[in-house]
Amino acid sequence: MWIDKCKAGIDLSLHRMNEFKKEWKQNFKAIHVGGTNGKGSVSHFIAGALSKKYEVGLYTSPHLQRVNERIKINGEEIKDDELESYRWLCKYNFTYFEALTALALKYFEERGVDYAVIEVGMGGRYDATNILKPELTIITNVAIEHTQWLGESIEKIAREKAEIIKGAPVITACKGKALEVIKRIARERGSELYVEGEHFKWSRYRNGFLIEADEKYFIKPKMNALYQGSNIAMAVKALELLDMEKDVITMAIQNVAIPARMEKIGRFIIDGAHNPAAIKAFTMAMEEMKIEPIVIFGAMKDKDVKKMIELLSPLAKKLIVTKARNDRAMEPEKIAEFYPSIVAKSVEEAIEIAEKMDGDIAIVGSLYLAGEARSFIKSKNID
Repeated sequence: MWIDKCKAGIDLSLHRMNEFKKEWKQNFKAIHVGGTNGKGSVSHFIAGALSKKYEVGLYTSPHLQRVNERIKINGEEIKDDELESYRWLCKYNFTYFEALTALALKYFEERGVDYAVIEVGMGGRYDATNILKPELTIITNVAIEHTQWLGESIEKIAREKAEIIKGAPVITACKGKALEVIKRIARERGSELYVEGEHFKWSRYRNGFLIEADEKYFIKPKMNALYQGSNIAMAVKALELLDMEKDVITMAIQNVAIPARMEKIGRFIIDGAHNPAAIKAFTMAMEEMKIEPIVIFGAMKDKDVKKMIELLSPLAKKLIVTKARNDRAMEPEKIAEFYPSIVAKSVEEAIEIAEKMDGDIAIVGSLYLAGEARSFIKSKNID
């Protein structure tokens, strides 16, 4: 497909997107979702509820198996021939992510959606999505990641992510120094700010979540991992601001299910946690469930793999390290230098090794790893 021929890598600049903007008209209300972790879940929760009343575009990344997964309207993926029809975008010499972003925005414009929920790719300031004029902005949280592009400190990373704040209301679960940055920029730009713990709250309640915002909600979602509490609370607050009814919010969020978010298939648990903060949330969820799994782990070279292994190793009954079929994936032998591990040359080999052991099998460390593992497990007709 033409998109695969776009240049690889990251080029932090908006000049190509600004050129594209000359022949793109934003004729929909945009919810712009940034932050380090939870962006995909929050985006799906909001889009799922809004689509009960409106035509809603959803743009997320990365995909697990097919690029079509990234671009949806009311839950329906863009078709292959529709993707192909935007080949003319090649003239902009986009990067891969820019091409997909421009395609999604043009697709939503031409399909006449009422709302589009748009997930930031990385950072904010120079992210390809940052040509939007938002109706609502969400910055889920800020953790140390992508330091070579975003900066070495929480404050610098928060500053980059906060560049999507443009005067519309802002919702965040940021804390500490990151929250200080978000508060300052929201104040400077005239954005009303809604902060978890101050304007809305969540807690575990009867194997679900109690959300306290303008109203109280008891939500027992399909995606019931502990770390989803904050994501659900932010989505609820967003949907209240968008004037959605309480019963629609509750039912829609309860029914959202995204692959590779603590997804259970047989005795496999697949999660896309791919940085230390997400791994910590994953281990807390596993501890709450009282599961001590065999762990299959693989990660990209640019991640803090040492820290991720430090967090995972106390949880793991056995650790099997492997790599996804991706040029950015770290070699399993390198990962094994951080902790005594079983080395598997491929995801398939790792799964076959794990299946010979007793107990639950967790697959974590990368969405690319999760996608490959999920395909292989599904091909074995496990459910």
